[in-house]
Amino acid sequence: MHPMSDPAPGVPHPSPIGESKRLITMDAVRGLALLGILAMNIRAFAGPFATYMNPTLLWSYQGADKWAYRFTHVLFDTKMMSIFAMLFGAGVVVWSAKRSQADRPTLWLWMRRMFWLLIIGMVHAYLIWDGDILVPYALCGLLFLWWARRLPPWALLAIGLVMVCIGGFFWAGYGLSFEKMTPEQQVKTLAQMQPGPEELREEIAPHLGPYIELVKHRAPNVAAMQTKFFLMFFLWRSGGMMLVGAALMKLGFLSGRLKTGAYAAIALGGYALGLPAIIYGLAELERASFNFPQRTMLDLYNYFGSVLVAIAHAALVVLLIKVGVLGLLGRALAAVGQMAFTNYLVQSILLTTIFYGYGLGLYTRHAYSEQLLFVLGVWVLQLIISPLWLSRFHFGPFEWLWRTLTYMTPQPMRRAVPRPAFGRPTGVGEGGAP
Repeated sequence: MHPMSDPAPGVPHPSPIGESKRLITMDAVRGLALLGILAMNIRAFAGPFATYMNPTLLWSYQGADKWAYRFTHVLFDTKMMSIFAMLFGAGVVVWSAKRSQADRPTLWLWMRRMFWLLIIGMVHAYLIWDGDILVPYALCGLLFLWWARRLPPWALLAIGLVMVCIGGFFWAGYGLSFEKMTPEQQVKTLAQMQPGPEELREEIAPHLGPYIELVKHRAPNVAAMQTKFFLMFFLWRSGGMMLVGAALMKLGFLSGRLKTGAYAAIALGGYALGLPAIIYGLAELERASFNFPQRTMLDLYNYFGSVLVAIAHAALVVLLIKVGVLGLLGRALAAVGQMAFTNYLVQSILLTTIFYGYGLGLYTRHAYSEQLLFVLGVWVLQLIISPLWLSRFHFGPFEWLWRTLTYMTPQPMRRAVPRPAFGRPTGVGEGGAP
């Protein structure tokens, strides 16, 4: 049977990995990333994207708002996205272990999975929120991840880190090329990267207007994100971190198979090297008033430092899971991670409804410190609801949809026997994956 063909009649379809084989460590790390990334995405839900990059454009940068920005920049900015990418890359290593009846890697299954992720991501980006990450992930999955999985860990690490460096050079080069742009190009670039009051008003108005007008307004930006920005940034940064994640999976890091001391050393080393660079870079950004194009070079402190801190975050979560410190919180994080696809989309649906004009219309009304109150509320909500949902159902709603489309057969949804919502998990170090 050709790996891209469907199973022959009478041959069972491949099936998802059972819960007994899930890696609780990976689920908990994914849960942390899912919740943490909202601390960054909230900026683009609550106001224009330019305020994500420059906190001085719309709100005052002082007091609680200044410290809220600093806190999220140092601990969350680019780190959570990097963890997500690492786990996505680790997923292909696990998927390659799936075998068809002809004992061939199920390439056809992976491609179908990525195709439906692409479709769902397109719907999310154009109709719900333009900060979508699903389309870039699906494109990386379709373009190179399946074939890259065959490489040994050292090669995956080397190529992944080179790709990350290329992405950084592209971003720095974008700023360095500003002086060589024509006056018209400079005006257009500044309108996007550092808009003035008039440009901000033009961006804010559609977000407070009718739904269909907002869809029309953001469509060109979505198209640019999925083409130009993908080629300049996501392909290199996210794609590179996916290869790093695949390497870490093969080395046993993400599955919790290393010794406890190793995770402690990795966490301490990552924080010791990464955090000072990130904090220094932020101080320089503040001195430069976050202005473009100067900020593109200064962003590199966080860009590269976040690789180390992301790995340190993951090591810390695995360490705490292994020594049993997290307890109930760890089990709730694992449930959030197991439902990461649903929780990610629910965050978009919920927060666009709160902030956009077709909902409560709170767009631009809450600065950084107040935005974190919404983040905290969603965190609590998803930490409670995810374990309760999984106590009665095998999958989150969107996980069920994605798996059903991938395997072309309805997946069992309701549990025959409900389980305790916050029961003690098993599976640290076992085979399998989400």
